[in-house]
Amino acid sequence: MLKDYDRGFKIIIAGSQGVGKSSLLLRYVDNTFSGNMLSTIGVDFKFKTITINNQKVKLQIWDTAGS
Repeated sequence: MLKDYDRGFKIIIAGSQGVGKSSLLLRYVDNTFSGNMLSTIGVDFKFKTITINNQKVKLQIWDTAGS
């Protein structure tokens, strides 16, 4: 399988419960916002591909449950 990106990074969003980690992730990846987010159970992740200096960079962003 050929990669469709030049670089890849895994990013973990960590913090206390209820501070907006999931909202931050959704806003950055999907450009959406919800004022009524449910608490994350375990972990969730999303992908986003961006271009930096003419290179495709694939971000795998992990959202952890804060506790």
